[in-house]
Amino acid sequence: MKMSSIDKTRKERKAVVTKEDIKKGLRELGLKQGDVAGVHSSLSSLGYAENGADTVIDALLEVVGEEGAVVVPTYSTNRIEFERTPEEIEMGLSWKFKVLPYDPRETPCWTGKIPDSFWRRKEAVRSSHPVFSLAAIGKKAEELCRGRDKLLEADGYILLIAVGLDRCTAMHLAEDRVQLPERILKKITPPAGLLEKYPEPEWETDFGPYPDFAKMEEISKKHGIMKITTIGEATIRLLKLRELIELYVEALRNNPDMFYGET
Repeated sequence: MKMSSIDKTRKERKAVVTKEDIKKGLRELGLKQGDVAGVHSSLSSLGYAENGADTVIDALLEVVGEEGAVVVPTYSTNRIEFERTPEEIEMGLSWKFKVLPYDPRETPCWTGKIPDSFWRRKEAVRSSHPVFSLAAIGKKAEELCRGRDKLLEADGYILLIAVGLDRCTAMHLAEDRVQLPERILKKITPPAGLLEKYPEPEWETDFGPYPDFAKMEEISKKHGIMKITTIGEATIRLLKLRELIELYVEALRNNPDMFYGET
């Protein structure tokens, strides 16, 4: 395939990253055959990946092999944002989206070029959640798509390709294990009637401050559970989800205000 002038410019400006570069970096982190990895990514921050997202996907699948699996978030674009009323803003409504029909075989995702290429592969399984779907390829792919907890049950990894822990939505799993103080619960509990006004799955809403997962990065480094390397122009991070959740639970219990400050 002939390279376009745009691709030539990108290649000249960015570090060229091959599939072998990616595989080498992932193996240096400790990812191996049979592992299960939940991946969050930014393709553009990696450098110039030859053949684009497919290079990254092929590298991931070859590293974990047939006995392993890769899971990615494929949060869908089938939603329309509605303006919040002044009263809703005052009460703490963060956003509101009207959810449109969803087809796991057709609906694009907004979580990046790698996930949007990943779910389109014929061997990929994609879940039926109308907004927060997951896609997986590999052993027990269907089970892994049933929720974030399945990656935890599989003793899987979180792999962050050129992104930080703020993207790691699986960290919400820790919240079910912690009794948050009343002062924080008041911030994140929707007022009576709001859920009735915007019922799921017709609407997707959020209320109150969102936990700042990024603040777990230094804590993870301090406790030695985060492995880091560089591939191309990107910092790559690898953590066992189980270790991350256990550490986040402890941090939430000790200092919840660190994560639920004002936004």
